[in-house]
Amino acid sequence: MASRSLIALAAGLSLVSESLAQSANETVWASFAYVLYGERTPFLGDLVSSLTPLGAQQLYSQGSLFRARYLSNSSLSDEDNAITTNSPIVGLERQALDNSQLSVFSSTDDYVVGGALAFLQGLYPPVTRAFADNNGGANASRLANGTLVNYPLGGYQYPNIRNVPTTDPNSIWLEGHAACTEYWSSSIDFENSDAAQKMYNSTSYFYERTWEEVFPDTLPNTMLNYGYAYDLYDYAQYAYDHDESVHEALNGDRLAVLRSLANRQQFDLNGNLSASGSQQGDMIRAIAGRTLAAKAVTQLRTHMSSAGSSNKLTLMFGSFEPFLAFFSLAELINVSGTFTQIPDPGAAMVFELFTTDDDAAYPREDNSWVRFLYRNGSGSDIPFTEYPLFGRGNSETRMTWADFQDGVDKFAVWQLSDWCNMCSSLTLFCSSLGDNSGSLDGFSGSSSGSSQNSNASLSPAVAGVIGAVTAIAVLSLAGVSTFVFGGLRIRRRDPSDSARRRSSLGGFKGAEKMASDHDVSVTKSGARHERVGSWELGGPSASGKVTMPAPVAVPDSGVFGASIKRNVKDDDEDSILGASPVDPVERV
Repeated sequence: MASRSLIALAAGLSLVSESLAQSANETVWASFAYVLYGERTPFLGDLVSSLTPLGAQQLYSQGSLFRARYLSNSSLSDEDNAITTNSPIVGLERQALDNSQLSVFSSTDDYVVGGALAFLQGLYPPVTRAFADNNGGANASRLANGTLVNYPLGGYQYPNIRNVPTTDPNSIWLEGHAACTEYWSSSIDFENSDAAQKMYNSTSYFYERTWEEVFPDTLPNTMLNYGYAYDLYDYAQYAYDHDESVHEALNGDRLAVLRSLANRQQFDLNGNLSASGSQQGDMIRAIAGRTLAAKAVTQLRTHMSSAGSSNKLTLMFGSFEPFLAFFSLAELINVSGTFTQIPDPGAAMVFELFTTDDDAAYPREDNSWVRFLYRNGSGSDIPFTEYPLFGRGNSETRMTWADFQDGVDKFAVWQLSDWCNMCSSLTLFCSSLGDNSGSLDGFSGSSSGSSQNSNASLSPAVAGVIGAVTAIAVLSLAGVSTFVFGGLRIRRRDPSDSARRRSSLGGFKGAEKMASDHDVSVTKSGARHERVGSWELGGPSASGKVTMPAPVAVPDSGVFGASIKRNVKDDDEDSILGASPVDPVERV
C-alpha cells in the first residue's frame, strides 16, 4: 500500500513539474475554462443561497492567477511562478477589457453570477488611462476640451457575462443535466439500487449520531441519511468554517467522512457511465460532461475558423456536475483519485490551444496542440497541473488538435436535437425543434466539421422564439374562441367582493400562514438551483443555531436537488388534485 502511494505521489509530482516547465517557444492562442462557484451559504437552512465574502475572494484569486498566466508579458512573482507559468494568449488585451475577445457564460444562480463577477475583477482589475483599441481607445475617453475621463470606481471594468437560464437552449452546453428528465429519472433509479440502499442502511447511525451531538434540533431524522449526503456535507462544511462551536465539536475526521460520503454519492450520480436512460449506453448520468466537452471543442474551433480573432478566452461558470461527468468520460479517474471527488470551491479545468514554436503566423490545424489543466481550488499553494486525457500515459499530457477532437467525439453530444431526444426533455425549445436538428453552432455530428447538417435550418434560439410565439398564438386563439362561442363573460367586480375574498385568504393557499399550517415551511428564496423544498420536514429550530426549515420536495419525484430522498407515502394528503372544483359564479 505504501509503495502504491509513493508511485501515485511520484506520478503527481511529475505532472506538476511538467506543467511548470513549458517550453519558452510555446505560443498559446486560445483557452477554454470551466470554473466552479466559490463558497456559498448552504442549500439547507433559512438563508438565501448566496456567495459569501470568502467565496468572492476565492473566485477573485482564481481570476488573478488566470491574469498572471494569460495576460502578463513580464516575469511572474515568486508566489505565482510556483503554481503556474507565464503563457500569454496572443492578441488578448493585457490591461483594458475588450469584451469582443472573450466569451463568458454563467448559470443564473446568484452565487454563480456573483462568483463570475469576482473572477473577472481579478482577471481585469480596475485600471486608469487604459482603454481597449476596439472600444475606441484613448479617443473614447478624451473630451473635446482635452479632459481625460476614466471609468468610475478607479477605472472599474465592465465584463459582458451572459447569464443562461434553463429555458435557453444554450443552457445545455453549460449545465446539460439541469433540464434533462432522463438524468433525474436515473437519479431515482440510483436511489432504489441495492448499492444505494446498502449505503443508506450502513450510514444512518453515523448521520443521526453526528447531528445529535453537533447539530441538535436542527433537522428531522427523516433527512439524516445517505439520500441527503451532499446536502448534509454542504451544511456541515459551512458551519465548520463559520461557527466556532461547531468547529470544535465537529472534528476533522468526522467532516472528512461526511465529505467522502458526499463524493461517493455525487460521483455515482454524475460519473457512472454504465447507467443508461431511455437509450441503452447513453451514459445519461454524465450528460453534463458530454455537452460541455462539445462546447469546448466548438469554441476552440470557432477561434481557429476566425484565424484567432474571436473566442480567445472562453469562461464558463457553473456547478460541479459537469466536472465529475467529464472526469469520468475522459478517463481521468484512472489518473488520480482527485477526479472522483467534488471539486473545491473556485476549482477550474482548462483546455489550451497552443503551438510548439514562436511563429507569429496563425497556425494550421495540423500544427496545433491541446492540453488539459486542472486546478482544484484557489489556494496559493495549488498549481495548474496538466493531466493526460482519454487513457493516455502521464508523458502524453499534450495531444494534437485532431487527437483531441477524436477523443471528445467518442462521447460528446453535438446537437440540441440529440440532447432533447436523449433527455426526453419537456422544455419549450425541445418541443419547438420539430424536424430541425438544432446543431451546436451549425456543428455536425462529425468532429472533423467537414459536413454541415442540412436539417439545421433554424438555430436553437430562433426555434425557441418560434415555439414561444406559436404557443402564445394558440392560447390567444383559444381564449377568443371561448369568449365568442363558450359563453365566457367579463364582469366588473364589486369592491366588497374583493374585500371579502381577501379576508378569507390564508393558510397554505393564502398570503398568510394559519395555525393549521404549522407543518408547512418554505425557504426565503423559494426554489433554488435544481432544488425545491419539502412539506413534511418543517418545525421550529433551536434559537441561536443555524436553523433549517425543511426543504420542500416535489411529491413523488424522489429527487431532492443534487441529492436523492426517499419517497414519502403520505404526500398525497397535501395534494390539491383530490379537492372539489371551485363553484362557478352564477350571477351577473
